[in-house]
Amino acid sequence: MTDSPAHPGVDLRALSDRRTARLTGWMADAGLDHLVLTGPDHIRYATGHRAQLVSEGVDWYAAIVGADGEAEVFVPFTDTDVPEPGPALPRLRRLRPAPSWAPAACQPGQWARSLATALSTRHARRVGYDALDAGILHDVAADLPGTRFRPCAADLFALRAVKDPLEIALVEAACRINAAALDLAVDSADIGTRDHDLLAVAAAHQHRLGAEFLTHSVCNVRKGSGGWFADGAPLKEGEPFFLDIGCHGPGGYASDAARTGFVGEPPAGIARAWQQLLTAYQEGQDAARPGVRCSVIHETINACLARHKLPVTPYGTGHGVGLRCCELPSINAAGRMDSDAVLRPGHVIALEPETAVDHHGTLFVLKIEDNFAVTETGLRRLTHHTRA
Repeated sequence: MTDSPAHPGVDLRALSDRRTARLTGWMADAGLDHLVLTGPDHIRYATGHRAQLVSEGVDWYAAIVGADGEAEVFVPFTDTDVPEPGPALPRLRRLRPAPSWAPAACQPGQWARSLATALSTRHARRVGYDALDAGILHDVAADLPGTRFRPCAADLFALRAVKDPLEIALVEAACRINAAALDLAVDSADIGTRDHDLLAVAAAHQHRLGAEFLTHSVCNVRKGSGGWFADGAPLKEGEPFFLDIGCHGPGGYASDAARTGFVGEPPAGIARAWQQLLTAYQEGQDAARPGVRCSVIHETINACLARHKLPVTPYGTGHGVGLRCCELPSINAAGRMDSDAVLRPGHVIALEPETAVDHHGTLFVLKIEDNFAVTETGLRRLTHHTRA
């Protein structure tokens, strides 16, 4: 393991051109002349601009994107317009000031006036939006009676589900960061080590390797399913624990991975359940091929767990990965999804089966998760660990 992951030689300008072509092509088909975007991942996809400073700051920014792909972004860190902010973002024509350090809904008048003025200047008539606050949308629409607005977040997520090869290379780079941090944290476990200590090791290594942003840090020690949050619990001899961590790496693309670790030798029943979970995991990977519906993968994993008389995964067994840690396609029971998507080459997915085993009255949760690219013949692993 090195102190610096092998970052891919991805031509970010070429990636920007390809994303813009896809986005503007979709806009033309949808009859839209502008987009108003507030999701930081959609803003990143459309403009390249990094629009997330803190985890809850998902509504501090907005982007207006025209049918030609040229954009302006409202940001919380300037008090004046900044034209042509830099050659690294060639389609970003202007940064505009926005209210600082508060949700957009806290300053609806300011946001509505700014967006309405910009859209009016651009002569916008058919505007798609992703997650614009309902009150702000109402006021913008009232100021622009000749402009039609339509929601398009679901369409944008669907557009982004199949990845360009350059995007897959960036996800794989994030996976290298995440896997190295996860392995180091699992290897650091010892009797008396606290859950907080494990997460601190992982987070420090993610930062050391150049992660843009940490998405989540979860450690389960002697908690049931859904016991995600560390609370200072110490590790004990022979007991399992699991870590589930994620980060955004180069270019903002994410990785999501989990591993179960053990301090010393686990009891036979726990060790057996872990091996059976790995069997179910492999069966899910084998089932995940182009043309297969996502619910089939979910059912394959859980059917294997049930054959071994283990609890099935109590939530979706997988999801897409991209500019969000969790995006389309969803891998769940058919009745838990609006659409039971068919896997396609270019999808990038995480598989994350979970089960649990009772040992002397304590329920121990076991989990594993990696990221994969869907190819013409099946899955290509993107998460490469130094340990099983």
